[in-house]
Amino acid sequence: MILSIGEILFDIFPEGRRLGGAAFNFAYHIHRLDGPVRFLSRIGQDPEGQAILDFLAKRQFPPDDLQRDPDHPTGRVMVTLDAGGGARFDILPGVAYDFITATPSIAQFVKDDCELIYFGSLIQRTAQGEQTVRRILGLRSPRTKCLCDINLRPGCFNADSLTYSLREADVLKINDEELSALASIHAIRGDTTQTVAALMARFDIEMVALTRAEHGSSLFAGGERYDIAPERGLRIKDTVGAGDAFAAMLAIGYTRRWPPERILKSASRLASRVCGITGAIPAAPLFYDRVRELMTDGGEHGE
Repeated sequence: MILSIGEILFDIFPEGRRLGGAAFNFAYHIHRLDGPVRFLSRIGQDPEGQAILDFLAKRQFPPDDLQRDPDHPTGRVMVTLDAGGGARFDILPGVAYDFITATPSIAQFVKDDCELIYFGSLIQRTAQGEQTVRRILGLRSPRTKCLCDINLRPGCFNADSLTYSLREADVLKINDEELSALASIHAIRGDTTQTVAALMARFDIEMVALTRAEHGSSLFAGGERYDIAPERGLRIKDTVGAGDAFAAMLAIGYTRRWPPERILKSASRLASRVCGITGAIPAAPLFYDRVRELMTDGGEHGE
């Protein structure tokens, strides 16, 4: 089973709000694709928090590890879209997910049953968030892997938490801008392949997934680099949540021990389909039926 730690929030678009947050998007995709997942986060005791609980109830997503905060509001992000569907985010501070705690239930689960832990950089923007992540990761058994999804939002990260995250990551998911930032922080020079190889060697990372917008995406594993071009003819509504969808399929493929080519192809396809909807979470129930078909087409049915 997979554990996702992090934010759940409302993305506020010009035309209205949509439920989101990288850690929630990741967990939701895995849940809808029939993967066992637990999601640890925190919401306010406010109308937005209740709206989240109602949303999850309608979609049979278990809220067991969703904490209620009496003192801080449910998270919100103000989203501005450019002409090409690219997004700019204004992430509000002092919200409920900044105060997630490690419950006894989660601690026991991490010690005994957790196969992979997903965490990102945003949840570590506060001292409490950083401490919670470190406590949970410190409880895991040697067999439990970590997938770190770097998300460098302005004012929401520091070099120390990034270095810690790299040290703990078995699988790292980044985009090309984040790769450049990490290279600068750690004084690494070279082209893309050289930079990724240096990060993998320095921090003992097993697999790196690199998304490169209009240039497609790449996967680095076992000393090899695998590339895939972006899907042709894609009609982009917006790019919100595409990276989270990519990370979800990356986790599924990694835990099921798929070949790297299959992981990359499936992750790229899911991310592309999310670009074709408004927001990060699809409203149409049939969305995931088609994704399951894409996961197994071409005769690739083995684990």
